[in-house]
Amino acid sequence: MSVELTYYPKNASERDLDQHLREFEFTRNEDSLVPDSVDYGWFETEDYKSFVGVEATIFTPETNGPHGDCEVALHTRTRAGASFADRDCQNRIIRAARKKFGGSFYNDWNGKNRYIPLDPDRRDTAARGIFISYQVVTERIRAVKYALPDPTESLERLVGTDLEYLSTIDPVRVLYNALVPFAVAALEHFFCQSFKILLKYDPEAQLKLKEQSRKIEMPQVIAIRDGAESVEDAVADWYSFQNIASIHKAFHEWFAIDFWKLLRRRRKIGRRLPMLEKQLNSVIGFRHSVIHRFELDQMLRKDEINEIFDLVLVLIRLR
Repeated sequence: MSVELTYYPKNASERDLDQHLREFEFTRNEDSLVPDSVDYGWFETEDYKSFVGVEATIFTPETNGPHGDCEVALHTRTRAGASFADRDCQNRIIRAARKKFGGSFYNDWNGKNRYIPLDPDRRDTAARGIFISYQVVTERIRAVKYALPDPTESLERLVGTDLEYLSTIDPVRVLYNALVPFAVAALEHFFCQSFKILLKYDPEAQLKLKEQSRKIEMPQVIAIRDGAESVEDAVADWYSFQNIASIHKAFHEWFAIDFWKLLRRRRKIGRRLPMLEKQLNSVIGFRHSVIHRFELDQMLRKDEINEIFDLVLVLIRLR
């Protein structure tokens, strides 16, 4: 769900509202799809303050509308999942505009001249960064699960019969195999990003970083100097995030997090209650067989690839 605030100034031109948005560091989108309107966007990149940002549109309201005659109006929107900073920005641009230009606004949730209620954000910078990584991985996996094609109906009917072996020629099963590396890549991305975020914002980890004497190759030094990489990227390169032992080593050495302990639990995956460590090892081994030996599991079915994605979702929620 989104929250929309539409502002009707008493006295402001399009240029006035354009300048107002630019003062709040909104950038203009030159490719607006709506006639007689101009679109803008705002996103705070520092310290993971924004989750979705704020959208704004300057438009021409209808003549003799319920909010009085005005030359232009301003529509703002934050999407579902907006952060405290996103919604605070939306409130601030409307509040400051009313102070400059007068007029009124309408909140599609709370009515006329009612700002968005703000709950304090209790997450620190690292928690916000990891949450964003979690959201990215979750959304992409859910998109893939939604797009998964069903098996070929005529071949699937053979499952459970004496001719079941013929169902293994289904080309859709080849596609299911190709998605296993995607599942492992999702885990690798999440754990690697989480490691780098914690390393950057954990005070004790920063102290450990100053004590390191490990050498860095000159091309990487130049990349750090030029801003193409960070020190955290360089440290993350010391570990493989496709290997359980290496993931444990990274998080235990720097943050005293026992990754093995987290994995030695049972969690419901589909209809089963497997040991997470065993399941993850199996999926990583599956990925290596596809990537390195070009092997295919002709028996892999849709419910099984769905379980692999469900495993990923469970693993990134562990705490």
